[in-house]
Amino acid sequence: MTDSNETPDGAQRIAEVAAHLFARDGFNGVSMATLAREAGVSKAAIFHHFPSKEDLYFHVLKQACGELQAFLREHVANHQDPRQAFRDFARFHMENLRRSPDVARLVMRELLEGDQDRLRALVEEVFGEVFQHLVTLLREAQNAGQLASGHDPALVAGTLLNIQLFFAQTQAHWHHLPEVEFAGSPEAFNEGLLRLLEEGLTPRTEIEDEPSPDE
Repeated sequence: MTDSNETPDGAQRIAEVAAHLFARDGFNGVSMATLAREAGVSKAAIFHHFPSKEDLYFHVLKQACGELQAFLREHVANHQDPRQAFRDFARFHMENLRRSPDVARLVMRELLEGDQDRLRALVEEVFGEVFQHLVTLLREAQNAGQLASGHDPALVAGTLLNIQLFFAQTQAHWHHLPEVEFAGSPEAFNEGLLRLLEEGLTPRTEIEDEPSPDE
């Protein structure tokens, strides 16, 4: 057995294997002995980098979330167009889910089956910043008149994130449904989702006269 304790990429190797195992077997289904065997390291090497299984678990999730945090920090600070920044994030998030299927599966599994205390910590410590930045972008777009102000930006943010996550985990099955043309293309799905959200969120410049029920 090779011990990667002293190699500079040892922690990353352990985290990558852990992401796959956690996604496949769940938090409680992964033992440190199994992880050590699959990663080709000793248990001592794992504990050198990560004091506990909980620390390793949250490291995996925080690492996955790091790219999203960095992307949103840059766009919130530097964007000139909040609606375009929102679209850019939606594309980036969809691509990130496609590139990291283990992490996407892990998040879905945790949302459906996870321990409540761990789930609360996951939401507060890992995804809270991403969600807050996205809500900020949507609120700025509303204040700029780019999106209708009558919609709760937190609801919109949650809708986008959850639909994208669901599609990333079920994409292989969509082609079984009739008239589904986007099953093989996350990009087409994402563009359709954005159009659906934005057209429903676009402020009306004119109030059309609706016929009364008596007419």
